[in-house]
Amino acid sequence: MQRLPVVRHLTANQARSKYRAGRQPVEKVRWHAIWLLLRADEPRTPAQVAEVVGLSVITTRAVLHWWNDHGPAGLADRRKGNGSKPRLTPEQRAGLFAALKQRPPDGGLGSGPKVAAYVRDRWGVRVWPQTVWRWRRELGFTLPVPRPKPPRATGPAARRRWGKKPPPAAGSAAEAEPE
Repeated sequence: MQRLPVVRHLTANQARSKYRAGRQPVEKVRWHAIWLLLRADEPRTPAQVAEVVGLSVITTRAVLHWWNDHGPAGLADRRKGNGSKPRLTPEQRAGLFAALKQRPPDGGLGSGPKVAAYVRDRWGVRVWPQTVWRWRRELGFTLPVPRPKPPRATGPAARRRWGKKPPPAAGSAAEAEPE
């Protein structure tokens, strides 16, 4: 089998600089692979490079093909901006933001399934609860978690319902030592 050629769009030192300066993890690994393939002091096969950088051999060969065909632009992470339109319009996002600022009608928390049902009923957009969590973070909200209450903060009826025993009162007979 013939070895894949490596087109020298950049020098090994330039590729190393791009690798070291990279901020996106996917692109950084691709630049690392190309840098190792461009090094003349120690020529490596795509299989050897794959073992070093943690990619599969197939992915490393694909990166090499992208590099040979498109140069440095071929190493870009193409997952972002894939052309899909947002699920909600800016007006709908503003409406969701206003709805999330208020307490839900049932008095509970605005959980992912509840907000997904709200979006489905209000605008006819079906989304997974995980998408709602991402939207919440993007809109500046945090995870709605109820604050725990200590057992003493509840009334006797609630403690009985939970099966909790009330704490002994100060100076009661239960605390007194037997004589």
